[in-house]
Amino acid sequence: MDEFLETLNDSQRQAVTLNDTHALILAGAGSGKTRVLTSRIIYLMRQGRAAKSEILAVTFTNKAAKEMLARIANQCEASTRGMWVGTFHGMCNRFLRKHFREAGLPENFQILDQTDQLSMIKRVMRMHDINENVITPKSVQNFIGSVKEEGLRAKDLEGKFMGQGAMTEIYAYYEKQCEREGVADFAELLLRSYEMLARNALLREHYQNRFRYILIDEFQDTNRLQYKWLKLLGGFDADGRKERDVNTLFAVGDDDQSIYSFRGANVGNMQDFLRDFGVTSVIKL
Repeated sequence: MDEFLETLNDSQRQAVTLNDTHALILAGAGSGKTRVLTSRIIYLMRQGRAAKSEILAVTFTNKAAKEMLARIANQCEASTRGMWVGTFHGMCNRFLRKHFREAGLPENFQILDQTDQLSMIKRVMRMHDINENVITPKSVQNFIGSVKEEGLRAKDLEGKFMGQGAMTEIYAYYEKQCEREGVADFAELLLRSYEMLARNALLREHYQNRFRYILIDEFQDTNRLQYKWLKLLGGFDADGRKERDVNTLFAVGDDDQSIYSFRGANVGNMQDFLRDFGVTSVIKL
């Protein structure tokens, strides 16, 4: 047995050494979720089952991603340079930088942080004589973030949000201003990446074939759009039809539903994952 596997308990070892199958690993806080995911990557690489370029690992914090990369480098005695390990926003930013022309963005497009975005919204509202005392810029910011996490553009919202027509109008103005200035907010990174993969079959096929192993940390925190993005990479088309079986998803999450509120997390993603991917390997740590 590989010596690093000996440091794992039986259920952790079972998860790490699974065959090429979609899997959901359930674990509470402190049970070693991220360790199991990192160990799975190390196992795949040390066994020669995957090259580093064939692995996509997504987590929610830069700190977790850096720790994962450091452990992989140490255990595999290899450079992790170029590995696709990072946050959802980080991976989508990298994707858009690589395909900026197809994305309709400048090569060195700027990313709006929360403060920048709020300033942009205020500026757009002033340009269109919208009173900040009637509709607050912060409420507009929250609205834009929430609908983008559902994968919705301003044009998609007609009739969807009763009584929020003004919000939708400001969202449309905001979208146009971002396009003019060639900038993207954090939610835009994921939404635009999703849209590109959804409409471009050749690009989607390329990444589906490239990432043979897709691993997701803290799966319980994923929102609806993040799951839809993962589905596209996992072999589905934009209409939810399975296109090809060339990769496996390894999702690690906490099944305590009392914590589902973080970042618009969708309580149904775990059940959808089990159904959509026909998951038969469910391991409780």
